[in-house]
Amino acid sequence: MKRNNMKWALGVLALGAAGLVLLDSLFLEKYFFEVKPFDIGNKSRGGKKLRILLLTDLHFRHHLFPYYRKLAAKVNQLQPDLLFVTGDTLDSTGIIKPMDEFFSLLDQQIQKVAIPGNNDYKADRSLEHLKAAYEKHQVDFLVNESKAYSVQGTRVMVTGLDDFIEGESHFKKVVKEVGREEHHLLLVHSPLQQEAVKEKITQINRERSAADQLNIRYVFAGHTHGGQIRLPGYVPVLPGMSGDYVNGWYNDSAPFLYVSRGFGASTIPMRFDARSEVTLFNYYT
Repeated sequence: MKRNNMKWALGVLALGAAGLVLLDSLFLEKYFFEVKPFDIGNKSRGGKKLRILLLTDLHFRHHLFPYYRKLAAKVNQLQPDLLFVTGDTLDSTGIIKPMDEFFSLLDQQIQKVAIPGNNDYKADRSLEHLKAAYEKHQVDFLVNESKAYSVQGTRVMVTGLDDFIEGESHFKKVVKEVGREEHHLLLVHSPLQQEAVKEKITQINRERSAADQLNIRYVFAGHTHGGQIRLPGYVPVLPGMSGDYVNGWYNDSAPFLYVSRGFGASTIPMRFDARSEVTLFNYYT
């Protein structure tokens, strides 16, 4: 009798644990997302502090779930000077409507910049529909384009590249008319793309005078979802063309690369040990 009770107890515990894991994977790690702050730039200089917010891999599908509404409220609360969206705003099975609803919730005064990701190319609607939706909400969609922004009176050059997998990136062409900028940031979707970019930066700067050399300080990327479903110390699967990048900071010298865990989920609608992330960079000029 006692043995049967023990079996029942163990079964209930196992079922409860499985339920908690499922609840965490399907809901908690997306709804209770993490806001990760970092100080970058030159804090000792005593200059201005620019607030840059990074979102990536939103993966909107058919509905605007409550955690996206919570995210929109958090973005408005943080009031960044610049908001970057580094690709996969749509999921391959996604449509424009929930994305349109999300951006309608954001403060329209926030300067916003987006680039495409591989799933944006695979979505039900073409990239032109995505571009039109961005334009509706005053979001600059940089596809192989560089644009200068005035942020608290500081000039910030932003270069956005096309997707590494489904698109065609033309880095040399994009920076042909860009000289040395004090504050130059690069947006890519897949972190692996930075390896080819770094080689091209070296090639370009060999052919330029010191005063005209590219000075890209930071690269911001997504794509990996931080592994999305992982075990402590072990990432079973990463999306294609991720290389060895998972999440966090990379590179020992400029340009420094940050890879965000992103917000949404792809293929399997769950996350485990890879909580959804919003990244806030306090950029000291």
